[in-house]
Amino acid sequence: MGAELLLSVVLALTTALLCYAGYIFLIVDRRQESSMLADKDLFDAIDNKNYDFELPEEIEEYEELRESQPGDKRALPMALLKRAMADIPRIEQLERDHPRMARLFQKGLLPFGIWEQLVDAEAMMDTEVHSVQTEAEKLQKGWGQGVFSQAYQMLRQKREDEVRNAQMQRDAAVLTMEFTKPSGGVVRVQADGRKITQQTPLGIRKESAEMEVTFKSEVSCELVTGTGDEERSFYCKVSELTLDAEQEKQWKQIGQDAAGLRLQVKFLRRSHGAKAGFAITDIRATVPATPTTAMKTA
Repeated sequence: MGAELLLSVVLALTTALLCYAGYIFLIVDRRQESSMLADKDLFDAIDNKNYDFELPEEIEEYEELRESQPGDKRALPMALLKRAMADIPRIEQLERDHPRMARLFQKGLLPFGIWEQLVDAEAMMDTEVHSVQTEAEKLQKGWGQGVFSQAYQMLRQKREDEVRNAQMQRDAAVLTMEFTKPSGGVVRVQADGRKITQQTPLGIRKESAEMEVTFKSEVSCELVTGTGDEERSFYCKVSELTLDAEQEKQWKQIGQDAAGLRLQVKFLRRSHGAKAGFAITDIRATVPATPTTAMKTA
């Protein structure tokens, strides 16, 4: 009798715990569902989802190469790796989207057409992955299992290079200086730099290093940094820049306004007399925290 009572108590406690766990799960599930229903961005994303994508053109390129050069043991593996690299972004998208799309579909929140596209796309990519692995195995025994790992490494390196290049473009700066002679002729000098802040040296372009400016001229300068939405422009201007024809080397500051572009420019005399000419051998730039919108006159 005592054993039966103990068993009944254990069963009752177990049932109560299971019911409580089910209740908690139901509450959490409903909260997650409510959160999804309240997420406007999620439904905007669903509206924009389209898994009816085509296979990459690299597949056709590989097939054409295989037909035209079936024995090329260097070009074919590289073409196959290129094909696998083109497959990976589609595979990543499907792997990333499937769990959430499946949950939405189970809740009746995902249109059947989108779910059907997703399933078809997954089947298509599974077939493509198998085809690539089969081709890799034909080209080199044992490569079938490693071809996508190698492609992932190459794609990761490519993405890192793209990020690095994008950062370099954001840091890059191009300075354009125009020296207008009293007679009206214009000499255009350009220089490049990176991460312009205070007294940052610029590299004068080869063709600009060969140019000469007169001892007296009007100077307009524009420094452009970054690219795209992050592009910024800084300006300064000197209505009359006069160089000392008796000095072989001299520094001049162009732009005096702390809110604008300021340049320290080193001039080297190359010719003498009334028509003394000067080359620019060094430029250092200082920019304010915010870009200027109009020319500043020193």
